[in-house]
Amino acid sequence: MVLASPLALRFAQYLEHQPSLCPLQQFAGLACPSCGGTRAAFYLWGADPVQALKSNAGVTLLVLALAGLIAAGKIDVLGVLGAPTDPRHQESPR
Repeated sequence: MVLASPLALRFAQYLEHQPSLCPLQQFAGLACPSCGGTRAAFYLWGADPVQALKSNAGVTLLVLALAGLIAAGKIDVLGVLGAPTDPRHQESPR
């Protein structure tokens, strides 16, 4: 994680200077609610929450809220992915 952080920051800064791939922005010239979300996620991964908020505040707050819920145990990531979390609660074969 420590080694990935500077790489994430460099990649987010690289994305700042690339054309948008958002179809709505390309055709209508309007930014959609998720525009800048990839940069925001990489800035968060790179431990730069201020730049993440500047890139896309909504995505940044959503990612932080989900991380908080996972850390608090309110969301079981393995359960969401379909993996059994406790072998005692698995269904027995019939």
